Order: sequence, then structure tokens, then C-alpha cells
Amino acid sequence: MQYQLFDLYRQSLTPLTATLDLVHDLVTDDKYPLAKTRYGRLRKAVLESTTRILKHYPKQGFEYEPVIIDDEEYPVSETVVVEKPFCNLLRFRREDLPEDAPKLLCVAALSGHHATLARETFRELLPDYEVYVTDWLDARDVPLSEGKFGYEEYVGYLVDFMNHMGPNNHVFAICQAAVPAITAVCHMSKEQDVCRPKTLTMMAGPIDIRVNPNAFTKQIYKLSAKALERIAIHKVPRRYEGAGRSVYPGNMQLGGFMSMNMKSHMEKHIQFFKDIVQGNADDADKHRDFYDEYMAVLDMDADFYMETMDRIFLDQHLPKGIMQYQGKTVSCSDITDVAILTLEGEQDDMISLGQTEAALHLCDKLPRKLKKHYVQKGVGHYGIFNGSKYRKGVAPKIKSWINKHHE
Repeated sequence: MQYQLFDLYRQSLTPLTATLDLVHDLVTDDKYPLAKTRYGRLRKAVLESTTRILKHYPKQGFEYEPVIIDDEEYPVSETVVVEKPFCNLLRFRREDLPEDAPKLLCVAALSGHHATLARETFRELLPDYEVYVTDWLDARDVPLSEGKFGYEEYVGYLVDFMNHMGPNNHVFAICQAAVPAITAVCHMSKEQDVCRPKTLTMMAGPIDIRVNPNAFTKQIYKLSAKALERIAIHKVPRRYEGAGRSVYPGNMQLGGFMSMNMKSHMEKHIQFFKDIVQGNADDADKHRDFYDEYMAVLDMDADFYMETMDRIFLDQHLPKGIMQYQGKTVSCSDITDVAILTLEGEQDDMISLGQTEAALHLCDKLPRKLKKHYVQKGVGHYGIFNGSKYRKGVAPKIKSWINKHHE
């Protein structure tokens, strides 16, 4: 019922936001005599700030600009190569990329935001690799007839995607995606699947949240599965294709994310208001770009959410050696020839130092030369895969690891 009420509330705001947008366009038009005055910018700031609080944010596109190498521009093509009910596999390939360039599967987190939140992360990889991205779809728009999507279905998708890419592929998993990604690699290694990856890179992933517990993980320990289901799970309203499907609504997830750093978000919105008034166009545009993406969310299928919470957070199946896939126990000890790189942010308040690195200890049959860990100083959870320190410090480490182990 809460989802239905919120959806009705959001619909009811449509006329208001449309009116505010219209007035905003009028007072910022070059023909409006006060448009470029301080008073005009103040009106613009009031209108836009109000609209951004009330409006619905749609999914953004990747829309990559050409890659520039040695002052030459190479357009990037985007193709849907595999379509599944809950995910499309996208392929990005720059013009004139060598035919034998490594194929890299980038597994975006399915935790409320669209894969486009990591748009900048993937952009750094386009000059060197044929990049594949898991574009997770909004469960709100998936009909009930498409059936269940749980943790094992997610893992199965990754196995299918690697098989589509063929042998000698590489995998890069971000945040939540790390655990199902290594689960898939454990299974493929045990089965001696020729399409298991050459390298597996995991960034800020909750491999073992028992390591160095922080405020976020301590809060999770206080939850029970029944309480979580009662609070978080809701039915999709009738007007959507997925009507009747049980989901964890994206807006609830967004509220949880923002509540962890509410002071920071408020300060950024206040600064945005000031930037408009003061005419700081570049800074205001950066704010718009970030929050247009950050505020665009998707619903997660309830089965996937609850099974993920159970297997990864409430009861840590992978480090305890009880993770199941297709009725069989999977173990990190089965990984013997996949080079693994783990990456963490020094100031990450969601995934503490050591929680991702734990994967290297779990893979006890993997030779030391195929293991590496890197901590990026001065970044939190978001900064590990976005911003200047990602571009200058993290991305080169990922590329070096892939290139070193590619055949």
C-alpha cells in the first residue's frame, strides 16, 4: 500500500513540476530582461532547487563521446548483444579497436541505481578494451510472467554472459556485484568452464562483512529477515508492466543511501543554490549531472533483494563456505588460475578496509602471483570508482592487471 500511495503522490506532483519548469524557462530565457541579473539568477535558483526536490528522475543514457587517443577521435558504438528479462548485456567498442583486444565484462551493482551511475568508471576502459556492461532493468517493468529473479538467477546471468563473450575474457565487478561475480567464477572454475575469466577485479565489494565491521554493517546485524521483508518489500502498482511483482522500491533504497550522508547532501544542494545565484555555471552543471544520475533509481525484485541480504549480509555464506549454486556448494578454493585484484577506498564508510581483500584469503589454492590488493588513499565508497583519483590511481591499476594476465 505504501508504494501505491507514494506513486499516487508522485503523479499528483506532475502538474506542479511542469508549471515550475515552464516558469523557470520563461525567467531564464535570454529575452527576459532580468535573466542575467542577480535577481534573475535568484529566481532561477529558487525555481530549479524546488523542482529538483519534487521531480521524478528518469534513467540516464551512457551516450559516450568519442575516445581521444593521440589527438585522434574514435567514436564509440553501443550495442545490445544479449537480452534477458531482468538485464541487457551492452557492448561498447571504439572505432579501430584491435580485433584481439581483451573483452571485459563490467558487472554493475544492482543496488538501487542504474548501471549508468558507473558511466565514468567504464569510460576509462574504452580506449583499450571491448567493454561489456550489465544493464540491470527495473523490476517494476518486468511482467510476473517472466518468473523469479533471485541471487542464483543473477549468478546464472553472469555465467551466460561470460559464455557469450567466449574464452579469455575478463571480469570487473563493482560493490554489491563482487559476491555474485566471484560465486560465478567459483562455479565455472569447479566445472572447468573454458569461458571462466582470465582475471577477476572486485572493487569495494562486501566479500566478508565480518572483517573490520563499521556502523553500516553493525546496523545490519540488528536486522532480521522477517523485519526486513515487512519494512522493505512492496507490490508494484497496477499501472506498471510488473504490476503485482514484489519489489524493494528504488525510492526506499535512495532514501537509505541519502540518510547515511544527509548533511553532505544538504550542503551540496545549498552550494548548488549559491552557484546559480553567483553565476558559477560549471559548478552548477556538475551538480546537475551528478544528481540527475544519483536520483534515478530502479526497483529490485524482492527475491533477489531478500536472498542477497540473507546470503551476504545477514549470514555470510561465501566466507563460511556454505554458498550454494544450482544445488551445489561453491568454494573459493576451486579458483586456481583466475588472477584476482581487489580494490578498496581508504575512507569507505560502507565497505570497510579488508572486507573486499578477504577474497584473496578465501582463494587459498590460488598462487600468490595471481593475487593483488590495492587501497586508494583519500577516497570513500563513491570516489573509488569516480573522480580524479579513480582516473589517475585506480583505473591504471585495473588496466595493468588485465594486460599482465591477458593471453
